[in-house]
Amino acid sequence: MGDIITMGESVMITIFSMVVVFIVLIAISYLIEILRVTTNGKKGKEEPKKAIVEEKAVKKEETKEEKVKDQELVAVIAAAVAASLGTTVPQIKIKTIKRISSTNPLWSEAGRREQILEKL
Repeated sequence: MGDIITMGESVMITIFSMVVVFIVLIAISYLIEILRVTTNGKKGKEEPKKAIVEEKAVKKEETKEEKVKDQELVAVIAAAVAASLGTTVPQIKIKTIKRISSTNPLWSEAGRREQILEKL
């Protein structure tokens, strides 16, 4: 217990400790990679290529879905206006619906949504 450690021995202990730390870090990085591959079923380097191809296919589908969503949005707006005026939907003629971009920052809108969801 009371042995004196020389300068050379302390350097060897330091180098050995650093090698052990780096080996453990490399092992952890491989474990993380293995977990990522097993949970996703794909390698991360191949995903961007597939994502580009999928984005092209999704864009074609989105245009069709957007038209359907826009029609649904018009129906909802017409129903809301009819309910507030106390009339029926066929009596209302909607000429245009324009989306107004929000002047609020995204973080403030996210905060409002979070507060609303907490109250529900």
